[in-house]
Amino acid sequence: MKKLLFSLLLVLASAACQQKELPVLGKIPDFTLSSQDAKPFTQADMRGKVWVADFIFTSCGGACPLMTERMKKSIQSSIQEMAGEGGEPPAKILSFSVDPERDTPEVLARYAKNHGAVPELWIFLTGPLEEITRVVVQGFKISMGKVPSKTPNQDEIWEVVHGEQFLLIDQKGQIRGYYSSEGNDLRRLMVDLRALLKRGTS
Repeated sequence: MKKLLFSLLLVLASAACQQKELPVLGKIPDFTLSSQDAKPFTQADMRGKVWVADFIFTSCGGACPLMTERMKKSIQSSIQEMAGEGGEPPAKILSFSVDPERDTPEVLARYAKNHGAVPELWIFLTGPLEEITRVVVQGFKISMGKVPSKTPNQDEIWEVVHGEQFLLIDQKGQIRGYYSSEGNDLRRLMVDLRALLKRGTS
């Protein structure tokens, strides 16, 4: 009897976890930017879609290449697997440049190609600095900016800084999770992404 009761409790606990709703942590504002193929891209283009966002810049020698590689191996590959051979990707990836003055569409296109980004599911975005800052800082609540730094010969340079999280966005343009770009959080991100896809737009 005790074993039966314990098994029943496990089933109920599992069902409760599966039904647990992800919190709504904010809403993405309208924006108009340019994709890596130099075409206008707006928030409305993602309406009805689940997507993952991150924030990088192409001349970064630290976290950005690692984030892009993890996005490729963990998120892009999982979305491709869900799509199947020749299928439509069920979710998208958007990477926003936090150094838009240097990251032109042409620069982003080269970066995307060099890192194995699949064009139909992974979009790189750039635009006016003021618009990027508004969307990233006010919309996504992710830090970005430039801070003075010193080179070994003591010449002052400006270093780009930014948040290193991945974000999950639902079909209504709502933020449903912030995730570290490494470790167990990547697995949790994919679990939550699949849950959003199953729930649809409800």
